[in-house]
Amino acid sequence: MSDTPKQTVVIGAGPAGLAAAYHLSEYNAPVTVLEMDNIVGGIARTVEHKGFRFDLGGHRFFTKMKRIDELWTEVLGDDLLLRPRSSSIFYRGKFMDYPLRASNVFKTLGVSETLAAVGSYLWNRIFPVPEESFEGWVTNRFGRRLYQHFFKTYTEKAWGMPCTELSADWAAQRIKSLSLWGAMMDALSLKSKTQHTTLIQEFRYPALGPGMMWQRFRELIEERGGRVLLGSKL
Repeated sequence: MSDTPKQTVVIGAGPAGLAAAYHLSEYNAPVTVLEMDNIVGGIARTVEHKGFRFDLGGHRFFTKMKRIDELWTEVLGDDLLLRPRSSSIFYRGKFMDYPLRASNVFKTLGVSETLAAVGSYLWNRIFPVPEESFEGWVTNRFGRRLYQHFFKTYTEKAWGMPCTELSADWAAQRIKSLSLWGAMMDALSLKSKTQHTTLIQEFRYPALGPGMMWQRFRELIEERGGRVLLGSKL
């Protein structure tokens, strides 16, 4: 084999592309990243508008893989902050805590809607629907009423396709170990608290938004002799 390093071209300056280029640059391998947009980070970018920074989506930095966590720390150091999770659902002009808390759900939905949601849940527990899609999987665990209010529109907007075309397996991976019954039992302290897969209590977050991470990746790649070319088309 030739001792001359071969030039590597990476398509896209999103998290995966930049991480690959960064790893190659560690070995002094010539690498060029081609990005069609004029900013790095893909959908994990942070954009600036009138002096304010906006994330295109909620990108929390959390992993159970030690090597990835070490990589993030290596790249950002003290600029990678630890923050408590605080999530809410904005529903009919009010904020509802997520994960669900019984007292908060009752206060936000009101008596009639809460009873309707519980009734819908019990109906689907007794008469479950086929779990052939995301819709069926969520309906059986939360009831059709809460599925339509909280899951359907958000999921279809986020992923750009009907819930009936998303697989049940995909839903199980995204909402693993969580159900309305389990959430209510935890909220009412009728069983021991459980740490659900998707319900982490803390996460790491760059001081200036997720885009800060990928901009720093770009800088390190270029410091090592690599190139990140924006506005590039094949």
